Amino acid sequence: MTKMKTGVNYQFFLEIIKQFDLGCKYVNDYNTLLHDYNGIVLYQAESQFINAIGKKPGITITELASFFDKTPSACSQLMRRMKNKGWLFQQRNNENNREFKLFLTEEGEQIYHCHQDFENRCYLRTASMLEGFTDEELMIYIKIQERLNAAFLQDVEESRHIAGNALSKLNS
Repeated sequence: MTKMKTGVNYQFFLEIIKQFDLGCKYVNDYNTLLHDYNGIVLYQAESQFINAIGKKPGITITELASFFDKTPSACSQLMRRMKNKGWLFQQRNNENNREFKLFLTEEGEQIYHCHQDFENRCYLRTASMLEGFTDEELMIYIKIQERLNAAFLQDVEESRHIAGNALSKLNS
């Protein structure tokens, strides 16, 4: 097997990336599915929004936008749709009159708890599948994933820079 300049076995690296890409595909597949929480069907973005408000009642659109790395406008649109469905409500912030805090309605709370139950079942199932690994092996995985994430972030930043340059050339 070929060693890279860094001493990493390149074939193992390629297998890691292959498995990572497969995992990304599964996550993407999951995120595009409709989710049924006790007879209430939601898009993934809606369930994530409900989950965030359920975990932090009184959160603001600005905080949600920052948390989800979305624009406040995109979060406001989603909030309005969910408000119209009766899953959340707004309450003016007494300390900042221009700001609204978000809370779940009774139906929103039910969805939140169904989502929590489902998520817990998924996490327990996945954790049980990892029981054969030692703590040390799991720590190695975490370290590897942290390094990969740092590399992926560099790839994203480089791509944004290149895209920005390409856009500038197009607009010139």
